[in-house]
Amino acid sequence: MLFGAFHSGVNVGGWLSQYDCLPEPPQTEEALQTHFRTYITREDLLRIASWGFDHIRLPVSGFLLYDPREDSLNPQILDYIDQCVFWCREAGLNMILDLHSAEGNVPGAMDVPMPLLVEDSLQQHFYSIWEKLAAHFQNEHSICLMFDLLNEVSDASGYLWNRLYKETVHRIRAIDPFRWILVGSNHMNSVAALRELDLLDDPLTFYNFHYYDPQVFTHQNAHFSDEMKEFGQTVTYPGNIAAFGEYLERHPEYQQKHALTMHEKRNDLALMERLLKDAESFVTYSGRGLYCGEFGVIDTAPPEEAVKWIRDLVHILDRNRIGHALWNYKAMDFGLLDAQGNPGSDLIIQEMQRLHAESDPA
Repeated sequence: MLFGAFHSGVNVGGWLSQYDCLPEPPQTEEALQTHFRTYITREDLLRIASWGFDHIRLPVSGFLLYDPREDSLNPQILDYIDQCVFWCREAGLNMILDLHSAEGNVPGAMDVPMPLLVEDSLQQHFYSIWEKLAAHFQNEHSICLMFDLLNEVSDASGYLWNRLYKETVHRIRAIDPFRWILVGSNHMNSVAALRELDLLDDPLTFYNFHYYDPQVFTHQNAHFSDEMKEFGQTVTYPGNIAAFGEYLERHPEYQQKHALTMHEKRNDLALMERLLKDAESFVTYSGRGLYCGEFGVIDTAPPEEAVKWIRDLVHILDRNRIGHALWNYKAMDFGLLDAQGNPGSDLIIQEMQRLHAESDPA
């Protein structure tokens, strides 16, 4: 069911979230309004469909969408989401609505529980966002629209996210019993944290992880990462990554972030199979649908190496009937297109088209 409706998608980040991370972020209110109107258009959705994708994942900033003082959704942003739903309908695409940030959510906070998980007022705001979205989209069935409750959760307690997400699902269900819902794993949606999820007995609640391992390959030379800039080496796939482990031995401040792979010597299919064993076990034993909401390789990696990594990953995900969405459609350092809409890497676009042509999600 999940795999058939959300087999192969692409994230549309940088439009209604993270626009401050663009190469030339909007600096004025006028520029921001121009960005909202022009960054993603109907033609973009038609292009995505023409490449063979069957859905998009739309990240939306909770700070942009929700006003806690008025306890209301921003009507302008809601209009843009509605417009995107309409474009998806025209293009024959399904859509995941991803709450990419929320007040009190602190990505990567694994020392103490983040405020969203312990402060009642913040939790009430979180519930209210989803209750209002559930009511707004209650009668939307022209496409399969799925809610992704929160992007890349970090729960230092290991327990509180389970409590928050289950109450959120309960409140959505009181309004819309039939909406598909996606719940991410702990540790920034780590595949290794899937086993920490307390699963609901709800056939329309599905589960989600992101995959960028090893980051020394997928984030090589990333300008936003201190350790990647300092390490500064080009990494191939397959290839030797022992030097990054040696770097981490000298820099313990980064070891927790790269704990899954810091002792690995080789970046290859065998490593990928081993790291994704938790996803395979989840599919085999949980009885719940699983989805990979983000994967990708930064544009500073050699495109021919990125293509090989993507090809192996998609084959593993398809073999296990795990739907997936590439990060990202446009810009954001991982884009199929650059910020001006020009192809960032023809090789990766062509590879995704080839993979779509040979796959059968039925």
